[in-house]
Amino acid sequence: MKIVLRIGLVLLKGALAAVAALVGLLVGGIITHLLGLPTPKIPSQVDMNLLMPRMFLTLVLISIVLGECFQRIFSGYWHRFLSILLCNYLLYYLLNTLDGFLFSPVPHLSTGIVANIFPALSMAALSALLWREKNIVSPDADRVRAYIAARRPIDWVWRLALAWLVYPPIYYVIGLAVSPLVKHYYEDPSLNLGLTLPPSVEILLAMQVLRGVLFLAAVLPIIVVWRGSQRGLLFWLISIIFVQIAGQVILQAYWLPMGLRIPHMGELIVDSSLQASIYVLLLGLQSKLNRDGKNKSTNSARDAMPV
Repeated sequence: MKIVLRIGLVLLKGALAAVAALVGLLVGGIITHLLGLPTPKIPSQVDMNLLMPRMFLTLVLISIVLGECFQRIFSGYWHRFLSILLCNYLLYYLLNTLDGFLFSPVPHLSTGIVANIFPALSMAALSALLWREKNIVSPDADRVRAYIAARRPIDWVWRLALAWLVYPPIYYVIGLAVSPLVKHYYEDPSLNLGLTLPPSVEILLAMQVLRGVLFLAAVLPIIVVWRGSQRGLLFWLISIIFVQIAGQVILQAYWLPMGLRIPHMGELIVDSSLQASIYVLLLGLQSKLNRDGKNKSTNSARDAMPV
């Protein structure tokens, strides 16, 4: 019975956060209109009555994954709020907008960048409130300081640089493997899918260099403050990256044929898994920090013992 109540409560919190995001999306549309930014045209094959329920379910899933993860790592409301905002805006909104800019003539980059701030803000504000901290002992600032001090500055420089630049080759190699299955959907205008291909490989890879640094910025707060197991960190990083990057393509884009969506789903699973694994390998310090923390606690206890 407790499990059923727990699941019901999580679903309710996810639904509330999703409603907040949809309200923010409406606010963002109004503000971009007042600012005179161009209004994106809805593709002829898209029915909003079919799209909106799928968007709502996608937002429910995203809010649950983010809420459950961030309540495990941040004790303060504002830390949770800012981290959820950064992660959600960069991964779900900005990165998908940049991807759509390459593969679709529909998105207006300036409009998307401004409008999507508001659903990310509203969902982060409510999610940080609904998912409160869970069994967090040490303050957030102490964990950040311990993480930074655990390695020399030069080590952080090359590790962060490698974690950033590893994404473009992952994207390119996995994309090449999937290309024979999906390329014709982008090249055949008679299918009327609203898809295009980038003008050159150079432009494609240049965009992935930008996307690589956004990926890293989105998940870095999780890596820095995480004090659980390496396996737990890997699970949450894969989940957070995949659900936000794949949400639009797999769950919302109902008009795209399954022959396109399924290969892309496999591609995104592999991408997310490789990215998260490399982030944990290069930047994860959980085992060392937990061991140091236990040693300090043991030494303090020994010092406090009467002689």
